[in-house]
Amino acid sequence: MNEHEDYYRFSKNGDVHTLSDRIPFKWTELLMWTSASFIFLIYFLGIGVGIFVAILSLIGYTFYRFASWIYYSEIEIDEKSGKMIRLKKLLNRTQKTDLITDKFDPNGFEYSELNRSGKNKFLMSYKTHKNHDLLILKNEMDKQQIEKYIAEKITIYNKA
Repeated sequence: MNEHEDYYRFSKNGDVHTLSDRIPFKWTELLMWTSASFIFLIYFLGIGVGIFVAILSLIGYTFYRFASWIYYSEIEIDEKSGKMIRLKKLLNRTQKTDLITDKFDPNGFEYSELNRSGKNKFLMSYKTHKNHDLLILKNEMDKQQIEKYIAEKITIYNKA
């Protein structure tokens, strides 16, 4: 799996900014990863066991990537209304909608440091009367990119 892969994306449609955690499903990446897996597993484990383990890893990796492609969440920030909404989606259909806030404040974001798999990551959350956990960021650079985008590109019109 690619460590530097884009696992979140910003987009803008009119006054609505969207932060999506949908991982794209790329057939070329799937073929390259599984081909390399086949070669290494057959080399290290022998033909019979290597092919069996390689097929199991192919099936598992394909299900993992397909699941992360069809089930994802989006955070929408509307500049005009000031609303921030979290959408849980399955195959581009909204399954659940959560209103996080009616009055978006860029200073409401908090980043808690996590240590997972021996690496420092950040939990991005938004604080209202309760904490809303939004996204796990892989490194400090991702955190800075998101902070920069929010500070520079999102301007709320009706600050009340």
